[in-house]
Amino acid sequence: MTKTINSCTKNQKGLVSRQDFKTSQKRILQPQKESMTVTSPIQALRNIKKTYFSPRLMGIGFFAIPYGMMYFMAVRNPQIWLKEIGISNTYIGLFALASLPYAFKFIWAPAVDLIKIPYLTNRMGHRRSWLLVIHLLLILSLLALGYSNPTQEHHMQTAVIALIIAFLAATQDIIVDAYRIEILDKKETVPGISMLIFGYRIGSITARAGTLYLAHFFSWSLAYTVMALLVIVGVLATLLNPEPKRPKPNRSDLLYNTIVFPFRELLERSRLWPAVGAFILLYRLSDAMINNMADIFYLEIGFTKTEIATVNNVFGVFVTILGGFLGAALVRKVKLFGGLLLCGVLHTISNFMFVVMAIIGNSLPMLYTAIAIENITGGMSTAAFFVYLTRLCNLRFTATQFALFTSLWSLQTSIASTSGKLIDSLGGNWIMFFMITVLMAMPGLFLIIIIRRYPLGNRGEIESAG
Repeated sequence: MTKTINSCTKNQKGLVSRQDFKTSQKRILQPQKESMTVTSPIQALRNIKKTYFSPRLMGIGFFAIPYGMMYFMAVRNPQIWLKEIGISNTYIGLFALASLPYAFKFIWAPAVDLIKIPYLTNRMGHRRSWLLVIHLLLILSLLALGYSNPTQEHHMQTAVIALIIAFLAATQDIIVDAYRIEILDKKETVPGISMLIFGYRIGSITARAGTLYLAHFFSWSLAYTVMALLVIVGVLATLLNPEPKRPKPNRSDLLYNTIVFPFRELLERSRLWPAVGAFILLYRLSDAMINNMADIFYLEIGFTKTEIATVNNVFGVFVTILGGFLGAALVRKVKLFGGLLLCGVLHTISNFMFVVMAIIGNSLPMLYTAIAIENITGGMSTAAFFVYLTRLCNLRFTATQFALFTSLWSLQTSIASTSGKLIDSLGGNWIMFFMITVLMAMPGLFLIIIIRRYPLGNRGEIESAG
C-alpha cells in the first residue's frame, strides 16, 4: 500500500500534493470499508419484515388461501370419499378429469379481461369485482358438494358439482395471478411468489387436513360446510386490498389485442415456443402422477385418514412452505435456469422415497421421512417453476398469457388421471409405478437446456438471471 500511495501522490516536481494524497488514500481505503460492511441480525429481520410484510404482499398471501383450497376440495378430497364407499381405483383416478377446467382456462381468460361485472366493476374495479363474485359462487358450490351424498350407484352428481367448482376455481386462478402480476413492482416479484406459495399451502393444509379430520370425527357434509365458510377469507381480502393499475386497452381493436395478439406475441418471440410448451407440460408431470394416487397408496398400505391428515397434510404442508422459500432464494442465488434444473433434479431423486416406502410398508417414521424430503424439494421446484412462468409473461397480456401457461401445467392432472388405470394394470405393483414416474421426469429436465434460448417476457426482480 505504501508503494502505491508514494507512486500516486507525487506531482511533476516530485513533491507530494496534499489533495492528490487525500484522493489516492480515499480510493485505496474505500474498498476496505465496503468489504467490512456486515448486516446485523436485527437489520436482517427488519429487511425480512419490510420485504414480506408489506400490505401488498400480505394481500397476495390472503388471496392465495382459498386459491390453494379449491383443487383439493374439488378433486383430492372427493377421491377419498369415493374410496370409502367402494369405488374402483380406475374410476377414482379418472375423477382427476374434474380438473379439466384448469387445463382450458386460457380459452375464457380473455373474457375475464373484457367483461365487466354490472354495478360492481364501477364501484370496486375490474379485478376486485371479479374476485368478489367468484369467491361467493365458490362458497355456494362447496356447500352443494358437501350435501351431494355420493353412493356406489349415484355418484355422478358429485362429479358434476366438482366440475363446476373446478371451473370457478380455474377462473379464480386467472384473476388472482393477473392481480398478483399487476399489483407488484419488480422488486416484489420473487417475494410475491413466496407469499403466494405460502398462502397456497396454508389453504391446502386447511382443505386437506381440516376436511379429513372433520370428515373422520363428524361428516363430509359438515367438513365441506366449514371449508365453504373459510372462503370468506378471499372475500375479505378482496374488500380490503386495492385495485391494481392496469394499462388502458386500445378500444379501437380491443378483441384482437385481448384475444389474438397475446398468443401471436408468444409465437413470434422465437421458433422455440413448442419446446417451452412441452417443458411447462412435462416439468412436473411425474409429481402429478404420484400426487393423484398418493392418498390411495397411503390407504392401501394401512394408514388411516387421520394419519394421512397429520403427516401429509399438516407436517407435509409446512415443509413444502419451507421448500417454497428455499426455492425462491435458490433462484435468486444461482439464476433462473440453474434453479429450475437443480430443483427439478432434487425433486426427481426424492421420488425414490416412495419406492422405499412401498417396500417397507406401514411405517409412520418412514412416512414422515418420505413426506419431508419429497415436499421440501417439491416446494423448491414449484417456486422455481412459478418464477419462470411469471417471467415468461408479457406485462401487457398478463391474464391471458399466464392463464395459458398454467393451463398447460394443469394438463398434467388430466394426464395423471390415467394413474389409477396404470396401477391397476400393474396388478397393484406400487414399486413399478413409482419407478415409471421417476422416468417420466427426465424429458422435462432435458428441455431446460433448450428453453434457455427462448426470450422471457419481463425482467422481474432477478433481471440478471437466465
